[in-house]
Parts: sequence; structure tokens; C-alpha cells
Amino acid sequence: MDFSKLKFGLAPMAGYTDVAFRLLCHEQGADFGITELISAESIIRNNEQGFRIAQVYDEERPIGIQLFGSNPKSIATAAAKLEKDADFIDLNFGCPAPKVTRALGGAALLARPERIKEIVEAVSSTISKPTTAKMRLGTTNSDHAVEIAKLIERSGASALSVHARTLKQGYSGEPDWRKIKEIKDALAIPVFGNGNVRSYADAERMFATTNCDGVLIGRAALGNPFIFKMCKNKKDAYVDFKMRKKGFLRYLELRKKLNMRESLGDLKAQAIAFVQDVQGAGSLRLKISQAKELSEIISCFDL
Repeated sequence: MDFSKLKFGLAPMAGYTDVAFRLLCHEQGADFGITELISAESIIRNNEQGFRIAQVYDEERPIGIQLFGSNPKSIATAAAKLEKDADFIDLNFGCPAPKVTRALGGAALLARPERIKEIVEAVSSTISKPTTAKMRLGTTNSDHAVEIAKLIERSGASALSVHARTLKQGYSGEPDWRKIKEIKDALAIPVFGNGNVRSYADAERMFATTNCDGVLIGRAALGNPFIFKMCKNKKDAYVDFKMRKKGFLRYLELRKKLNMRESLGDLKAQAIAFVQDVQGAGSLRLKISQAKELSEIISCFDL
């Protein structure tokens, strides 16, 4: 598949980018998506939740399934189990969540480039679908970011996404887009930029600053899947409460259509995202968090 033709993708976010939300973003113009990160060990052990997260639909293609772990053999085995359903397998070297990094997964692997090499080589030599990766700039600094990116390319990756922050930064502080440019200039494979793209104007600045092939949009898409349509139309627009309500109700329709299990916690998280930046958001968030059933959540949008 030609990754260089994909311009705007939905970044994976645990607890948010379920299949219904990915489909919603696809309807609004996202060129591709990636599943929430999945533990390779959960796939090997035939864990139901792992396979549930890995479930994808033809309507959202092209779609990547993202795996994390620290054991090359385990990740390769899991990738082989999942590749038939995926358009590509994405390897996570960027997650800063403590529950992931404590197990030496995600961004913690940036301190162990040789292990990253082993993982990419194991997966790319095992599966026939493309292998991609997502990385941060480093654990505490970006001194070795270009070196690690080149190692990922040499080890068999077909594309690379770069979140322009370190593990230590988490999601705070300014991302270093200049480092994405350094990585792009050093690699022959497509490079996707990620970090603080909140609008079409931001996306254009990232393209201009980094010369990246595409942009991954994460937190800015939560509650605002319309951002992808803005990027396609090359024009930002105000998203009013009526549009946010329409988006949330469409998300619920997609969940019902796909027979997704009802999780009040997941629904609350999505609803809270859809009321962000609107007048009275604080009181709405409180009402949503206190809701005992879905109907109470929906009523919060009846203003």
C-alpha cells in the first residue's frame, strides 16, 4: 500500500478510538485509522478484550492494528494472528502510560534501540502486510531520535509516525516539530507527524515545517471528528453545539449498528469530549459523569 498518499489519519488513543469512533472520523474525511494499542501477550493468550479491540471493518479501511510489548517473538506471533484483518501492523514505541512503560513497552523501548530493532525485524520478516511504527523523540531528550528512526527503517518498517515529544513530556510542553523534519530528511520511507495539530491551519504549518508525508490527529479529533473534513476542505470552521450533538448521536448510531457492548464509562468519556469548549461545559461534564444510564447522558445534549 502507498502510505505517501495518505494525508490525514486518526491517531490511536486508548479508551477513545474504538471502531465506532474510527468509522465516524472516516465518514468525516480521515484517510486512515489505527486501533487502540493492544498487548501482544493478550493476543497470544487469546484474551477476548484484545481481539475485541482488534476487530476492524471494511468501511474504515485502510486500517492498522497497533501492538505493544517488549518481546520480539511474542509481538511477531501476535502480528501473524492479526494481519489477515489489518491493512498494516503498527508497532507502538510511543505510549507514555506507566502501565505500558513499566512493562518496558511503548516509549520505554526508546532507551533500548537494539530491542526496537529486534521487534521490527521480527514482525516485518514474519508477516506479509506492511509493518509500520510510531515513536516519540526519546525518553528524556531527543538526542538519538534520528538514529532510532533510521534503525526502524533499516529493520523493515514501511512507514513511521513521530510524536514530537519525549516520554518525560507526556502530553505537556511544546512538541519539537523541527525534529520531525530531521527524521523526514533522513528517511526514505513515508513519515507522519503528530503532536499539537488542532486545526487545518496547524496541519498546514506542520506540513510546511516538517515536509512530512501526512499528519496524525489525536486529541483534537475527540469531540470534533469534523476536523478531518476541514482538513480536506482546506478551511477551518467553528464547530457549534448542534454539530457536536449530531456527532455524538451518530457515534451512538454506529455503536448500535456494530452491536458494540454498552460500556457506560466509554460512553461518558466520549460524551464529555463532545461537550468540550461549549458554553457551560463544566456543568455538562458533571452531569455526564453522574449519569446512571445512557438516556441521562443523551439528555445532557438537549439544550
